[in-house]
Amino acid sequence: MQHTLTRLTLLSSILILSTSAMAEDTMVIDIKSGKKATSPNEVQPLAAERSAVLPADGGDFLKQLNGVSGSRFGGRGIEPVIRGQSQTQLNVLLDGAYVHGGCPNRMDPPTSWAALETYEKVTVEKGVQTLQHGSGGSGGTVLFERDTRSITDPEDGLSGKVSATAMNNGVKHDVSADLTKAGEKGYVRVFAQDREADNYEDGDGNEVRSAYKHKQAGVVLGVTPTADRTIEYSYENNDFSDALYAGAGMDSPEEFGSIQRLKYKDKFAGKVESIDAEVYSSNIDHLMDNYSLRNPGLAPAAQRSVPTTSDTLGGKVALKSTVGNTEVTYGVNVQNRERNATMTNGLGAVANLMWPGATTDQTGVFVEAETKLGADKLKYGVRVDQVKADASKADQTVGLMAPRSPNQNYTAVNSAYDGDPSADETNVGALLRYEKSLNENTTVFAGASRTVRTADETERYLSNWSGPTTSWVGNPDLKPEKHNQLDLGISQQKGNVRWTGTVFADKVDDFILRDKVTTGMTAGSQSYRNVDADLYGVELGAETKLSQKVKLSGDVAYVKRTNTTDDRAIAQTPPVNGKVQLDYNGAKWGGGTRVRFAAGQKQVDLLSPVEVGESSGYGVMDAYGRYSISKATKVRFGVDNVFDKTYAEHVSRSNAFDTSVVRVNEPGRTAWLKLETEF
Repeated sequence: MQHTLTRLTLLSSILILSTSAMAEDTMVIDIKSGKKATSPNEVQPLAAERSAVLPADGGDFLKQLNGVSGSRFGGRGIEPVIRGQSQTQLNVLLDGAYVHGGCPNRMDPPTSWAALETYEKVTVEKGVQTLQHGSGGSGGTVLFERDTRSITDPEDGLSGKVSATAMNNGVKHDVSADLTKAGEKGYVRVFAQDREADNYEDGDGNEVRSAYKHKQAGVVLGVTPTADRTIEYSYENNDFSDALYAGAGMDSPEEFGSIQRLKYKDKFAGKVESIDAEVYSSNIDHLMDNYSLRNPGLAPAAQRSVPTTSDTLGGKVALKSTVGNTEVTYGVNVQNRERNATMTNGLGAVANLMWPGATTDQTGVFVEAETKLGADKLKYGVRVDQVKADASKADQTVGLMAPRSPNQNYTAVNSAYDGDPSADETNVGALLRYEKSLNENTTVFAGASRTVRTADETERYLSNWSGPTTSWVGNPDLKPEKHNQLDLGISQQKGNVRWTGTVFADKVDDFILRDKVTTGMTAGSQSYRNVDADLYGVELGAETKLSQKVKLSGDVAYVKRTNTTDDRAIAQTPPVNGKVQLDYNGAKWGGGTRVRFAAGQKQVDLLSPVEVGESSGYGVMDAYGRYSISKATKVRFGVDNVFDKTYAEHVSRSNAFDTSVVRVNEPGRTAWLKLETEF
């Protein structure tokens, strides 16, 4: 990251100078209550997701929402898929910070680092609704957000929550504590969590490798000299150990991640009305191997171990001004990543430089305006990003038998590669969105956007050479994806009935496809190439109050993805899926039942190395409840998969550990209990 320190120093200077010089929209899920803010441009999820589920991580939580699927790898690391897009097609921010996992095979997607108990809300923006969070995000943006000032008691400044959880199928224990003490001029918040999970059983009673241990702790320090001004520093770390993955050829004996943030927010009178600025760093150290947790007797020469590091530095400055009836937000984003991964055997010999000093530096500027037209709104904006990528170790030669460099591997599977791994891009994105109230009951919206996503470090620089026909190698010559999207939606509420609908279409130039090499000496190996693609889909949701305490709701989502260059389906496309839910919400008692369903998926790409094959549909029932012991203390309980069905999500990984099972199956019948108190 040649220019990282210079750029972050500049960003920090802007933050500090702004402090001295200026001193004189979306699905929002409240983590504490489970309530959603209404939005005319979203298919709203069900009424009680938080009461109905006990998620393993952030990705597991998100897949409860309409239009969101989850790819299972093991007990943690559920990869969210929004409108058929995943990985770096989604922008995921953890309280403003980007976290890029340490596993090239994505054992730890960004959502796996989101410990839900420590966040106040989750905001899910499907598709492109803003340009402010950085480049990319063609599939959507997910914001896990903390708001420490909002949770402090105004009388004594003390607030907190403690919880304990147990399950009979998976989690052995999960205890967490979160305490905040605030005064007139500042606050201190500390939190910690300790979770241990065993392997769970699927509906057939088969044990699924999914155990892990997780310890988390963090501190948030805030200074609040005025009601509008906040300066905040936060630090948190996450330790994972003994993590087993049925969907991989390796497990992860240890993984450590830390995140630091420095934020400044303020409002003032003048041409510039507010500032929202921050810098952050996230550092991941990850280890995976094929012997310590599954093959302890494996000969050293056959052992494989991959220690990795993934470091991200970044920040943002956003200023806001008002001109007439138009609010303008403008600023800069910086994100710089450096990733290293080295595969060795049990004798210490290096087999592959899987991430050979792979770096991506992104600097973007944006301006976005929202004009009020009576009861209607028009949003429009543009952003420009400069991207520089390189692999500093691309020429280093390693190998157990016949030494090879990553550059040699890139050339072997991509014959047009010229030997220069560096990339330099200028990417332009834009957004135009109009929301109109047809009457007091009905709102419609239309949005058009262009989003550009650069290739990530795995797509561009992965070097996992195991032979000419069995390797997995990146492509440094990849062009960035260009998404040209159109969204149309409607939301209506009449009496006790509310329904929403959205249709979307995305024409993608240079879609980055993970595919098999089909010609030449390396036929059968995996690499990446650009194709053109079409994505489109529909989301519908509705809910009705049967009485003051009883609500019936449901939703359904459909997406289709086509590789138009080759006239093939795109692998791992979610099938039609949805749910129907009935909830009772009384003063002391609450509860409900939910049926989750998915159709079978026949639109598959059997030529793809990541396609598992066609899948069968399923329907699964969950039951859940809550009882308020006191105003501050309540108990939640439930049974997931009541009828002990054996099923798997279509987008889940193939079961690499037990080849008699097609995909990594979801848990069978699971009873759970959670006791929580707030003060």
